[in-house]
Amino acid sequence: MSARSRTRLPLAALVAAAAGVAAAWSVLVVPGHAAALAAMILLVGGFLVMAPCAMQMALTMSVVVERTHASTDRDITRTATRFALGYVGFYVPFAAALGGLALLLGDAAWIAVMVGAVIALVLGLAALGRLPGGPLSRCRGPLWLLRTGRASFGHPFRAGIAFGQYCATCCGPYVFGLAVLAGGTRSFWIGSGLVLAYAAMMALPFLGPVLVGPHRYRTLNDSVGRVGPVLERSTGIVLVGLSLALIPATVAQALG
Repeated sequence: MSARSRTRLPLAALVAAAAGVAAAWSVLVVPGHAAALAAMILLVGGFLVMAPCAMQMALTMSVVVERTHASTDRDITRTATRFALGYVGFYVPFAAALGGLALLLGDAAWIAVMVGAVIALVLGLAALGRLPGGPLSRCRGPLWLLRTGRASFGHPFRAGIAFGQYCATCCGPYVFGLAVLAGGTRSFWIGSGLVLAYAAMMALPFLGPVLVGPHRYRTLNDSVGRVGPVLERSTGIVLVGLSLALIPATVAQALG
C-alpha cells in the first residue's frame, strides 16, 4: 500500500465517522422526519456501494452500442436515454405502491421505521465485514445479463427494465431497506418520491459515457474501483451510526 493510500484510509474513516454522527444527530433532533432522513441516507449509501456495478454496465453499453447498434453519437445518446428510462420505469409501480403503504400504515408507521433501522444495521455491519458472507455476495455482475440473453442493447428500454429488476434482486437488502423506510414516512409523495429518487440516482451512471465521453468515464470508473472498498467501509460506519440512533428514537416515539 502506498503512502498516499495509507493517508487516505484514516481520512476516509474520519469523514465517515463524522457523517455517522451527523446522521445520528439529525434523526434524534427531528424524530418526526426520521424515516425520510434515514431513507435518504440509505439511498446515498446504497448508491455508493452499488455505483461500481452500474458504471461497469454503462461502460459495456457504450462499447457494445458503438460497435453494433449505433452509427452516430445521437444513436448512442438515444440508446443510453432509453436504457435509463427503462431502469426508472421498472420502479414506478413500486413507488406508487410504497406511497400508498405510507398512507395506510398511519400510526403504525413506527413498525416500518424499526424494521428499516434493523436492516440498516445489518447492512452497516456487512459493509464493515463483521458478518459472514454479505448481502451482496451473490451478485454475478451486470455482464451476466448480456451473456444469458436476458438483456440486449438492441432493445435498450427493455434492457433497462431487466437491469432494474436485476438490481432489485441482487442488491435487494439496500432496496428493501429503503422501501421499508419509505413506507414509514406517512406521506404518499415522500414515500413514492424516495423510491423514484433511488431509481433516478442509479440511472445516472448510464448517461455518464454520453455526458463526459467513454474515455473519461473509463478513467472515472477505474478511480471509483480503487476507492470502492473505502467507500463501502465508510458507508458501513454511517449506517451503523444511523441505526443505533434510529432504533431508540423510534421506540421513544412509539411509546410517546
